[in-house]
Amino acid sequence: MSRTAVGIVSDSHGRFHQLEKMVDQAPDVAAWIHGGDYSSDADDLAIYAGVPAYAVLGNNDYFRESTAPECRKVTIGGVTIVVIHGCQWYGTKRLEKLTALGRDNKASLVVFGHTHRCFLKKVDGMTILNPGSIGLPRDCRHGTYAIVTIEDGVVQDIRMYELSD
Repeated sequence: MSRTAVGIVSDSHGRFHQLEKMVDQAPDVAAWIHGGDYSSDADDLAIYAGVPAYAVLGNNDYFRESTAPECRKVTIGGVTIVVIHGCQWYGTKRLEKLTALGRDNKASLVVFGHTHRCFLKKVDGMTILNPGSIGLPRDCRHGTYAIVTIEDGVVQDIRMYELSD
């Protein structure tokens, strides 16, 4: 049995101290995925954590120097993951567009950010996930992130975490 943990984070907004706390608090992961807004923080995250970090552009990245794409597809542990910041759509359209994006890319997991609020929903056999914000949370006092556990190419578990003091 092959087991892989993937860290999911978004909206760090340059608050690298929060990312350091997250890595120190989080279980061992094979990679981190950053859902945008200060996507360049993912470069430092990869160095600090010692594992790959994959990022996408957020609405606060368009005027910053970044090589991250607007949308990214990665396969980790046999699971196809599509990542986009999500600022492209609002209201009920967002979930519809995220679902279509996942379906078009044959993804098991679709990750987005932008809202600074945690979100987790199963739609059409795929999981739509927003880890909230590690830097500027809107739904709690401390930053949040998620850990996705993959076993034998299937998402088995997703847990949301809040940074401790």
